Amino acid sequence: LRVRCVAADLGCQEGLRRAGAALREELQDPSFGRLLLVNNAGSLGDVSKSFLDLTDLEEINSYFSFNISSALCLTSAALRAFGARPGCGRTVVNISSLCALQPFPSWALYCSGKAARDMLFRVLALEEPELRVLSYAPG
Repeated sequence: LRVRCVAADLGCQEGLRRAGAALREELQDPSFGRLLLVNNAGSLGDVSKSFLDLTDLEEINSYFSFNISSALCLTSAALRAFGARPGCGRTVVNISSLCALQPFPSWALYCSGKAARDMLFRVLALEEPELRVLSYAPG
């Protein structure tokens, strides 16, 4: 087991680039026999705001960029870097939530973000049948 921590702000382009580059560099090692990627980074956001308070497009885009787009980009980077190595297992875990299925007042961004991530990883599972894709809702 090898663990490498990379400090990166996944909510901005430079941080995402940095994390992606570290993934690509690390996963070039052909001795790895298994890939386990856990997508756990995310944010609840400002739950003091109701649906009607969400009018700032930059705030909304920033939330979805961090909570959805970064998971998509990093997962794609990891799977491309690792490749389909014969005899090697690949597993991607999406940390989900009951909020992906059930709405809660003032949680419009979080609920829709979790629902979008769930569907994103369902599409990945369909497109890559040899890949093990799990969505886990701890609550």
